Amino acid sequence: MRLRALIGAVAMLALCGPALAADFTIRLSHGDNEANPTHLTALKFKELAKQYTNGRVDVLIFPSNQLGSEEEVVQAVRTGTVQAQIPAMANVHPFAPSAGVLLLPYLFNTSAEAHKGLDALLPQLNERVTKEGGIRFLGILEKDFRILTNSKRPVKTLADLQGLKIRVPPNQISIKTFKSWGLDPIPMGWAEVFTALQQGVLDGQENPYTTAQTSKFYEIQKYITEIHYQIWTGPLLIGERFFQRMPPDVREAVAKAGFEAVAYGRQESAKQTEAAKVFLREKGMILQGAPEDEPKWQEAARTTWPDLYASVGGEAWAKTAVGVIEQANKQ
Repeated sequence: MRLRALIGAVAMLALCGPALAADFTIRLSHGDNEANPTHLTALKFKELAKQYTNGRVDVLIFPSNQLGSEEEVVQAVRTGTVQAQIPAMANVHPFAPSAGVLLLPYLFNTSAEAHKGLDALLPQLNERVTKEGGIRFLGILEKDFRILTNSKRPVKTLADLQGLKIRVPPNQISIKTFKSWGLDPIPMGWAEVFTALQQGVLDGQENPYTTAQTSKFYEIQKYITEIHYQIWTGPLLIGERFFQRMPPDVREAVAKAGFEAVAYGRQESAKQTEAAKVFLREKGMILQGAPEDEPKWQEAARTTWPDLYASVGGEAWAKTAVGVIEQANKQ
């Protein structure tokens, strides 16, 4: 109900003021605040879309889930009531299973490796997600690896991890990964996590450095381990039906704007990640780097891949995607 009301109000606003000068209005939703790289990516897309289309496209940005949850808005983009979005890949996966291949544990080892692989895979990925979900990826934002924080002890080895109560997102990829490490993870919605950590229901969680900063985990967590099991990715996506209604020259310009905006967002994310590390150290958190036995973590996590293939578009697609990523990083 809230989503429909807000979309209706936005539609009325789009008929007034400067938006009248544009041939196409793109309402872009995301779930982060205005300091986050996600929002900076959206602002750059707005700027470049206007520039490359000579003002024919106007982008209206709605941060902090103003139009509804990420899952609700993915559905709205599919039907055309919202035109674009930058959600976490895990929230796209249920609507376009093939996108889930990017969530496989230890698919990437570094951000630079991820950038090459994501860009190389984009055309083939779009062949699939346009059919599966009615959405198109203009580019894929990356906001560094999800790190492990906890309040109990330094985690330098797999043995140190045992017995900790760790929250994971409620998806099978994260759950199976942590189980492969001998843990019984606790799936939990994001809104409950801080309180659960504060009350001792949880000992730790995993998210990027910037999230540890903006969510003030330094108030209730002490130790950070760079487990590198999954890099945060989120597509700048647009509804395929809306995209195809635009003339070819406008489509080309919008696609170019999206791809370049994502590259800009990655740069901003890298800067914020380094700043977050400094900030968290100053707040007393102990940053330990990677586990001493990280190859064991990687080996165990990758044993889950065959069990996950069916949920990420099938074994053939998963192996094709991995091959494209590996080839891109050989060049």
